[in-house]
Formats: sequence, structure tokens, C-alpha cells
Amino acid sequence: MADPEWVRLDPGADVRRQLTEACRDRRVVVCADGAGRLRVEAGDIRAVALSLASAGEPFGLRLAGAAVAGRLDLSAADVPAPLHLLSCAFAEAPVFEGARLHELTIATAVPGAAMPRPRPSELPGLLANGLSTRRDVVLSGSTVRGAHRTPSSLTRSSAVWLTEARIGGRLLAVGTVIEATGDRAMQCDRTSVAGDVRLVQGFRATGEVRLLAMRLGGSLDLTAASLLPGNFRALDLAEATVGGSVFILDDPDLRLRPRIHGRVELGRTVVNGRILIRNADLRSPPPGSGLHDYNPAEADERTVLLAPRLTVHGDVTVEPDTAIHGALTLAGADLAGGLQLSGVQLWNPGGRALDLSRATLGAGLRLTDALVEGTVSVANARIGGPVELTGARLREPAGHRCVDGVGVTVDGDLQMAGVATRGGSVRLRGARIGGVVAAEGADLRHSGGKTLDLDQAIVAGNVRLCQGFASEGVVVLNRAVVEGRLRCDDATLSWTGPPAPDNPRGAAFEAISATFRGGLGLGWRIGAGGVDLSGVQAAFLADRPGDWPRDTYLDGFTYQRFAAPDNGTGAGTWDAEARIGWLAGLTPFDPGSWEQAARVVRANGDQRGADRIVIARDRHARRRGPRFSRRPLAYVVDVLKEWLVGYGHRPSRALVALIALVAVIGGALSLPAVSEQMRTGAGGVVYSPTRAVSGPAPLAGPCGGGSVRCFEAWSYAVDTVVPVIDLKQRSTWHPGGQWLARMLNLCTILGWIASTFFVLSFARLGRSAAG
Repeated sequence: MADPEWVRLDPGADVRRQLTEACRDRRVVVCADGAGRLRVEAGDIRAVALSLASAGEPFGLRLAGAAVAGRLDLSAADVPAPLHLLSCAFAEAPVFEGARLHELTIATAVPGAAMPRPRPSELPGLLANGLSTRRDVVLSGSTVRGAHRTPSSLTRSSAVWLTEARIGGRLLAVGTVIEATGDRAMQCDRTSVAGDVRLVQGFRATGEVRLLAMRLGGSLDLTAASLLPGNFRALDLAEATVGGSVFILDDPDLRLRPRIHGRVELGRTVVNGRILIRNADLRSPPPGSGLHDYNPAEADERTVLLAPRLTVHGDVTVEPDTAIHGALTLAGADLAGGLQLSGVQLWNPGGRALDLSRATLGAGLRLTDALVEGTVSVANARIGGPVELTGARLREPAGHRCVDGVGVTVDGDLQMAGVATRGGSVRLRGARIGGVVAAEGADLRHSGGKTLDLDQAIVAGNVRLCQGFASEGVVVLNRAVVEGRLRCDDATLSWTGPPAPDNPRGAAFEAISATFRGGLGLGWRIGAGGVDLSGVQAAFLADRPGDWPRDTYLDGFTYQRFAAPDNGTGAGTWDAEARIGWLAGLTPFDPGSWEQAARVVRANGDQRGADRIVIARDRHARRRGPRFSRRPLAYVVDVLKEWLVGYGHRPSRALVALIALVAVIGGALSLPAVSEQMRTGAGGVVYSPTRAVSGPAPLAGPCGGGSVRCFEAWSYAVDTVVPVIDLKQRSTWHPGGQWLARMLNLCTILGWIASTFFVLSFARLGRSAAG
């Protein structure tokens, strides 16, 4: 269709007639001359507009550049043709309440020959509650100043009123400026718009834009818009239904970015498309400002986006270069397409920067390469995809929690590679992670507190704290269940300062009663602090024995084998001496950890190595126990147990000691000078092994002619040393000298001791074999 012809108004002629003829001839009436706008009475415009119904002219009334005198009141009017008022200045706010219009345009004219430099439309307000249009309502390029009260609100004023309107097309405000002198710039409660609402390309409002419970068939577009309300209530879209998407974007051609300085409310809003924010400047009100009486309790924080129970069927994406000063509160939201906040800056130090508590995210959460000052809360949220925090910098949180994920359920991986936290923890207590926890290269610092808290968490894959992972604080996996393996290769952990109430042992790593079904890879470096693996169950232990800190708690720690620390496979460190050095360097002393190491070495077929570990355990226990001066008998017995039978694991030592005693005694008694000191008697005669020494009538020949048992040095030695054997030598022959008697008695005592330990060792080994 060709552009309509423009005709100038003759102020000396009948204005009403000229307007009527222009409608019939499909012309635009230009009311501007070199001196400025020409005066046109509002009554003339009203009369011509009402006549369109009977005239049946579809072109409608099109007036440009007029200075409208009086109030244009079309309340409850029926105007079936378009009404275009271009570049007009209104003395009073036009009224369209309850009107039924084909189309309403109060906008700036397009530059042309008739108006090379059209001036913006100027309105002291617009009252259009209950307006019904078949097509668009256009306010583009207009400047609206004012504040009006209507029966639609008992307490608030607004520059533009469109409450409960029905717009059959779009609501357009391209480049519109609304300078509200009251509470609100626009009030469009319960308004229905079949098409889009476009507040774009330099749209600026100094009051609240209230679209409460709006029914929008298309999208809400805020490209390059500025919402700068004095009361810090920027945009209220609560309880609205948006058939399309919500866009808050920059305009590269105009070099304008959206600015919203105040609260945006989307509580219980339904968006059937997506929400996209790009290169925007969003600033929250000061604490305690910009609140409505009906706001929920979570609005007490400095919140820029308040969207509890928001429903978005697509994704919510905030693209890089967006700066958000304040909190994004989406508690209980349902985001079917997930949430992406890549490269953004979120500032709410000391408070919650992003609140997704109890929310449902159908396609994951992405917060990569972002700077966040404040807490990211996903407590009790359900996330249907991965959580990606790669490269995020998190600091100045609320309550020392950079990430609060208590009870969160994540169906995918938790990606934390390169994450840097300061002053708080990544708290995932009771979380359920459907994939891996990958924190390669993360730098977590929370001096005197927890850095990564996976207490009671369930992880379906691996937990990777490796490849440069660093923690200054304590990493906690108490009672966690990890179906994969824990990898701490090339990790640096440290705890500085005194023990804390929730970390009484001053541990840098704590996994009390945790289960690692895939095993433990602990190729770490502990700069300061200890390790607590009490009650841990693991498939294997892959470590470097020399890298464990002195303060290590291993009571109840069980594993099936040793493996290499680099990748969790390979031979690992099975050497018994290396394991003895490892365990001997740990405090406190725990006998069970030695027994566990011996059990694993024994299961690998190295019985002697296992015995060496157990012997070293008992030796270590003796050296750590009371000294000789306090318990001398127990100390001596313990020393003898080690020397004679290796604490029951070397019974052959006692046998060797017995044989050695027999050999020494037998060899000594075989010497003539020694054996001649042995004596026995028969019939009053005393004999030596070779002759009669004294008596009345000694019998001639060896052994007194057979009257006494002959002396046998080696049998005597066996009788002396082995108490359970009686060869009748010790009972027949007796030492004649005091020194020899003392020596033989000492050997008898030593024999009793060695024999006793020998027998007890076999009894212990029998019990161990039966067990």
C-alpha cells in the first residue's frame, strides 16, 4: 500500500470539516507550520472520531503536529477505524477508559517532506483503563509526564493507565520516555495483549512499569530500555503469563545497553518461551527499599530479580558482559531449559547473589567464568542436567557459604574445574550427584573453615580433586558414598590455625565413615594439618607412603589392595618396609591400621612381609608405651616376646634359641674339665663321669660298674634346657661346682622362657589360622 498523502491544516477554515474530509480522502492532516504546532480543539477530534462509526471509513483519523487544546475524552466510545495522533502535544491527559478502538497510535511522526523534523508527542498522561483495541496501541517516541489517580488503585498514581485493557495487537513504546512524577510510569494490571509488548530502543521510565497479571500472547522486549524508578520498583511482571519470551538486550546499532535500576518482579510468572539477558546493567534497590506489602520474606535481601515460583518453559540465559548488582532470587522456580550465567558479574557481598533453593532446572545450571560476590544457593533444588561452575570466582558470601547446595539433586556432573573461592565453602551436604565431581585446578580458600563439604553426599561417579587442586581449610567427605574413586593426585591441602569446633583434630582432609567403592588415589601434598580417614571403606589405596602428614587418623580404615597414585592402577607400594615407615610416622598410634596393612600384604601372598608389619606394630607400641622404669616386668616380657618369637609370628626364633642353648651346654659339658665336675652317688659312693670320687667301696669300671646311669653331655643339655623332656640325666647327675650349678640353673630358666614363648606362639598362630 502506498504511503498516504499529507495535507496541511488551514487554521482559518472549519477544522472539523477539514478533518472529516481528510479521513474520507485517506490523508494525514499536518497541523504544524514554521511557527510551531497549530491549535486543534480536543472536541473537534472527538467529534470526527465518533463520526467514523457512521461514515464507515476504514482509514480513520490521522493527525500530525497538533497542539490539542482541552481534554480528549473518548471514554466508552466506539471508534472502528484507526486513530493516529502523531507528534501532537496534549494540554491534558487524553482519556480512553472503556473505549473500543480499532487501533490507537500516539507517537512521533516519521520524518518526511511535510514534517522533516517531527517533534515527539507530548502527553501529561494517558488514561486508558478498560481500553479495547482490535489492533496495536503505539506510544513510540512519545514523552509522557505526569501522575494521575484512577479508581483502579486506591493508593497509587501512574502516568499511563492501561489496567484491564484488551489489546488485539501489540503494545509498542519504541524510544518512549515516561517521566513519572508519582509512583508508577505504567500500570497495566490484568491487561491482555495478543501480540508483543516492546519497550525498546531508548525507552525510559522514571517510575515503576507494572504489568501485574498481564496476559501476553507474544514476547516482552526490553531491548536498550532504561527503567530508572525513584522508588526502586522497576518492573512488576508478577503472576503474568507470557506466550513468547522475555528479552533484556543491548542494541549494538544504537550502542545502548539496557539499564534497570530497581527491582524486577516475576513471582509466579509463566514464560512459555525463554528469558534472555545480554550486556545489561541491573542494579537492585538499597536494602529495605522498593518492597511491596505482598513481597515474600526472601525479598528482604538486596534483590534485583525477585522471581519465586517463576515458570519458564525454555531456558534462562544471561550472556557475558552483564553486570548484576544485587541478588537473583528464583526460589522454587521451574526452569525447564535450565539456567545459564556465563561470563556475568553478580554482586551482592554478604548476601545471596543467586538463590535457586527448591528450584527445578530441567537442563542444568551453568555459571562459568563468572564473578560472584555473595552466596549461590541451590539448597534442595532438583537439577536435571549438569552443574557447571568452571572458572567461576566466588567470594564474600553470606554465612561463609560460597555455594549452598544442602540436599541438592544433580542428575549430571558437577564441574568445578578452575573454581576459585574465598572466605566460604562449597557446601553440598546430603547432595546427590548423578555424575562426577570434577574440581581439577580449583583453588578453594576458607582459612579456619570448610572449603568443600560433601558430608553425607552420594556421588555416582568419581570425585576428582586433582591436577593442581588446592584447599586452604578442610575438605569434608564424612559419611559420603562415592561409587567411583576419589582422586587427589597433585593436590595441595592445608589447614592453618588451631583446631576449630567443627574440626577438633585440625584436619586438612576429613572423610569419617565414608565409602569409596572405586578406591582412593591420594597422591597429594599436605602442607599443614592432618588427615582423618576413620571408618573409611575403599576398594584400594593408591598413595605415596611418604606423603602422609604426621597427624593422621586411620582407625577403622579398610581397603582391599594397594595401587599406584597416578591413575589408580598398577602395582602400587606393596613393600612391607615402606608401609612400616608410613605407619610408624603417623600419630596417634592405631594398631588396627597396622593390622589392615598386614592383612592386605598377606592377601597379596607376602606372608613374611605381613609378619614384619605386625612385628613392627608391636615394637612400635612398646616404644610408645611406658618405659622400663615405670613397668619393668611388662617391658622385659615385651622385649623377650619380640626377640624370641617376633610377637608370635616368628616361633622359629625360640626354637633356634633352645637349640643354641642345648649346643652351648652340651659342648661345654663335653669338655673333660667341665664334665669332671658332675657328680652322682650310689651305695654311699660319689662318682664322677669317669671315676669314683669318694666312698667306702667304690666299684671299678665306668659308671661305677653299672651301678649308676652313665653321664651323657648332650642328653644332659636337653634335659636342662627343654622342660617338657626328661632323659633322666638332670635327675641323676648334679654339678659339683657352684659356678656350674648357677650356669645350668640359668640355662634352665632361659629354656623355660623360650619354650613357653614357643608354645604360646603356636597357640596364637593356631587361633589366627582358625579365624
